[in-house]
Amino acid sequence: MMKRLCYIGIATKCSLSSGFTTQTKTTHRLFQTSTRMMATSNNNLVTIPDAIAAHKQNSKHIKFIDGSWHMPVGDNPRNGRAEFTSGPRIPGAFYYDIDDIAPTMGSDDNPKKLPHMKPSSKNFASAMDQMGILPSDTLYVYATNDCAFYHRAYWTIRSCGHDPALVKLVQGSLDEWKECGGELEEGELAVDDERLFRMSDLGWEEKTPTYQVVVMSDNEDVVVDMDQVLDIVNQKDAAAADAVIVDARSAGRFVGTAPEPRPGLRGGHMPGALNVPFTDLLDADDKTKFRPMDEVRDIFIKAGVSPDPSSRKVVCSCGSGVTAAALAIGLEECGLRNKEDITIFDGSWIEWGSSDSTPIVTD
Repeated sequence: MMKRLCYIGIATKCSLSSGFTTQTKTTHRLFQTSTRMMATSNNNLVTIPDAIAAHKQNSKHIKFIDGSWHMPVGDNPRNGRAEFTSGPRIPGAFYYDIDDIAPTMGSDDNPKKLPHMKPSSKNFASAMDQMGILPSDTLYVYATNDCAFYHRAYWTIRSCGHDPALVKLVQGSLDEWKECGGELEEGELAVDDERLFRMSDLGWEEKTPTYQVVVMSDNEDVVVDMDQVLDIVNQKDAAAADAVIVDARSAGRFVGTAPEPRPGLRGGHMPGALNVPFTDLLDADDKTKFRPMDEVRDIFIKAGVSPDPSSRKVVCSCGSGVTAAALAIGLEECGLRNKEDITIFDGSWIEWGSSDSTPIVTD
């Protein structure tokens, strides 16, 4: 029997911030020489009070999306979809499943069977249709308590064709949402609830989606593949390479002293890569928040990322393409790079470390 759903909220004093600013950028090819303007923060990170204020507008053009995801390792790993199903959740929110809204493993789009790869425009548009999202809607991506991995959902939505200025990343937990007077929906969702859709049940491949992406992202360099990363690594002078690779994995995994959480992967890192563990960018007391952006900027610079925005582009990598999104967001929001100068190696270490032919170093 389906449990009763109810809405709860606690009224407390939580102040609103000063709002948002956005900017328009020009997209370049990844390794094309170009004249770049000074990088500027997008200010797409929003506080819990601002998100609550938006939710209270009850506007059909404001949508909330739970982007929670967790590493599927350990004896009892957390599961974002299961937690969304059991609640609590923000009323009216949909769940964005980065494993489901992705190329099918073993398909022509994903022959290496890599997890949560960037979806095609049609795949993405079909998911947007299922969630009732229009290209003009403002989207607020949030996460459940202590979730450090929701950045990938936010990054994917912005990179697949929804206007980046209309996608906001909520900073703060559901506990803070409740403390600041935000409504929460409690209770188990029915198995056939439309918010729990699976792409495999939609027959989307045979349909024409109505959602129209702002930019046909299949032709943009928001992601790079292993051949492109090999081109960077194989350039003799790492300091003069077309782009710098920044790895989000822990320091131990980066130098090969800590084991990889996925079996069968070699330890170490790509020659010339820099290491910025993504957890260093997050608030130590609340993983759903970034540290202050001046601190984030300093962390990147100390790791070796040039503060000159006209310098090399940045390729973000990690274990499987999830936490690389935290680096990409941090680089953009702290003003070190513009969005078009940041890419993600979508296969990341799960692709690189599983190959016998890719160069790996441990120093």
